[in-house]
Amino acid sequence: MPVLTLMGKSDEPAELEGYGPIDPETARRLAGTATSFLRILTHPHTGIVLDVSQDPFRVPASLKKYLRLRDGTCRFPGCNRSAGHSDLDHTIDKQFGSPTTTTTTTTTTTTTNLHFLSPAHHNLKHFSDWKAIADPDGTLHWTSPAGKHYATDPATRISPHLQHTAPAPPPPTIPAPPVPNPWNTCDPDAQPF
Repeated sequence: MPVLTLMGKSDEPAELEGYGPIDPETARRLAGTATSFLRILTHPHTGIVLDVSQDPFRVPASLKKYLRLRDGTCRFPGCNRSAGHSDLDHTIDKQFGSPTTTTTTTTTTTTTNLHFLSPAHHNLKHFSDWKAIADPDGTLHWTSPAGKHYATDPATRISPHLQHTAPAPPPPTIPAPPVPNPWNTCDPDAQPF
């Protein structure tokens, strides 16, 4: 699917492997519920394939488990569908610059940029003007198309695994008080001997 079609800025059709061309609305609906993506970069005018990602993007199982425990349910305001029966969603989509944490072997998406949404609310977030912003503690701040604000808290506040957080800054050092000099001859109250 062309990225401009995915963003709703173009009506160019997408290609469904094994089927053929599909309309933009169906393509966006399918992309909103996809469990993985294989990125294929093509030239915008000629359609020549310029690059293909090596692996489809998938969230690691350990991170999914942590997020399921943290969220508990769909994080859309008022929804109580189980996280186990919901889709994992990026607050800021990967193709639009979502934050990542680099480990020694892989690049994984951060916990503060992922949350569970029911399939209906996942589609609503991607294909309407609902906007979400995540806090580091897991709280999601939603803004409706009408401009109203809602906040949803995680079911459990768990400290994220160390590889998914930045290291804590060292505690501030307090300088020791100065030691008085017994040989200070400039002190006007000093005793002679």
